[in-house]
Amino acid sequence: MYMNDIFSEVGAIIAVATACALLVRLLKQPPLFGYIVAGVILGPLVTGLVQSTATLDAMRQIGVALLLFLVGLELDWSKTRHQLKTAFIVALIQVAGSFVIGVGAALLTGLPVLTGVYIGTILSFSSTVIVVKFLSESRDLNSLHGRLALGILIVQDILAIVALVILGGVTGHSTLGVGNQVIVLIVKVAALLSLVWILSQYVLPPLFAKIARSTELLFMSSIAWCFCFAILINQFDFPLETGAFLAGITLASLPYGLDIVNRLRSLRDFFVVIFFVSLGLSLQLPSGSYLILTGAFLLFTVFGKPIITFLSLSLYGYRSRTSLLAGITQSQLSEFSLILIALGMARGNISPELGSALTFTAIISIVFSTIVHGVRNPLFRSLRGMLRIAERKHHHTEHVSEEMEQRLDNHIIIFGYHRMGYHILKKLHELGHRVMVVDFNPDIIRKLREQSIDCVYGDIEDEEIFDAIHLERASMVVSTVPHRDETSYLIEQVKKRKGSANLIVTAHDIDDALHYYQVGADYVILPHLLGGEHVAELITHYQEHNLGQYMKHRAEELKLLRTKKHALYFD
Repeated sequence: MYMNDIFSEVGAIIAVATACALLVRLLKQPPLFGYIVAGVILGPLVTGLVQSTATLDAMRQIGVALLLFLVGLELDWSKTRHQLKTAFIVALIQVAGSFVIGVGAALLTGLPVLTGVYIGTILSFSSTVIVVKFLSESRDLNSLHGRLALGILIVQDILAIVALVILGGVTGHSTLGVGNQVIVLIVKVAALLSLVWILSQYVLPPLFAKIARSTELLFMSSIAWCFCFAILINQFDFPLETGAFLAGITLASLPYGLDIVNRLRSLRDFFVVIFFVSLGLSLQLPSGSYLILTGAFLLFTVFGKPIITFLSLSLYGYRSRTSLLAGITQSQLSEFSLILIALGMARGNISPELGSALTFTAIISIVFSTIVHGVRNPLFRSLRGMLRIAERKHHHTEHVSEEMEQRLDNHIIIFGYHRMGYHILKKLHELGHRVMVVDFNPDIIRKLREQSIDCVYGDIEDEEIFDAIHLERASMVVSTVPHRDETSYLIEQVKKRKGSANLIVTAHDIDDALHYYQVGADYVILPHLLGGEHVAELITHYQEHNLGQYMKHRAEELKLLRTKKHALYFD
């Protein structure tokens, strides 16, 4: 028995998706895994309760457009500015390698060249939506590997838009020759980019400045702009999804961009459910003749792309852990890949059987990357010895100098300089302590060395670093790293080396804090708790009769916040 009315279908989707999300949560897996499973359960492979109707397909397209609109809206170049050069080159290497392998696989199996171009392009890109969701949930967006992954994805998104424009703009049905089509396409792209720049710089800022006075109008106007711009772009033979993405970019520089994102988040979450459930609904087992090719696509996506990214970052001198964690974010196909599959099938360049094989690859790779992200730290620990072979000596990985070595006795070690470490280091230096900073961000290490601060480029899970900084001789160890696995490993190493160091670590929530105390931490920093205590102290200490001192304190902090060149700002 099938559900034919849209209310029943959407109701079934939400109910089953919620149940599956709760189930996978008990298994400590991200909810989107449950959404895909719900689609499989409701789809033709299991119960067949929900048919892929035109209405659901339209909702899926709206969902993709809205997701890409938010991706464009949230693009923040400032978060990746220090890793942008590396990310650009690594993304080009990974995309080029994936493209060549995809085209080669197609030609070896006797498929047409244009089909090979589609396959190579489809295999080249990873999902910004999924990776950002992963990194947000694990609080890794501001980590070094998170910023590297985000930078790589931004470059990929730009290349994906170019690919969509080229493959969507050059058709075999035009009366123009291919050369003339390319010229027309270049003119269209130049005009489109010029339009985006003019709108983002001169038209939309004053318009939305008036609209932003009403939060309701801001919400509605943002959605209206997404759809109107996408429809406008579609009139010039560009995909609707390209228009939605560019619409987000036109609003990204507005001062209320974050407010728009926050107000669209609930709507986005609803369409995330619809989008991933629809992926499960569309899952079809590849036909026998395409089983080997599907297996090759899948193996390359989940293993080949991460390996290319890992080796590229290792050649740049990043530690094996950073390279691996950034690499495994690339182990799935992109939402742009799904759009390209649909485009290729609509143009007749991809057969239905090949389209099913590529869609199967996309869905299974998303499921695989979801699982791998959940076990990323145990995976690194199990592969640590082998991964170090790929590490290339970097100018930041120099061992502790003899001069620094002489100061490493009864010293204090700070793991993680990012933000909180700055204030701790400043106070310790004022008190006359010998301090060694350990950080795996090469930009921070470079900045600290310019200030003649003892520091070493290293990873909290690298035993060699513990030997180099003489962990067993330290009087105190302070870690600002908030992640449970890394902090637990640090506590274990301090106890294992039987040092007398007092151990201060950082936690984001009470459960982690209690765990750290149980396994041996002397004090646990809970930032939100200390922040509240600090404000309470300010209120108590700086009464109305002491307003001048309060203003002095405020002036000092403003001066610090405006010192953009300070290493504090490498975040």
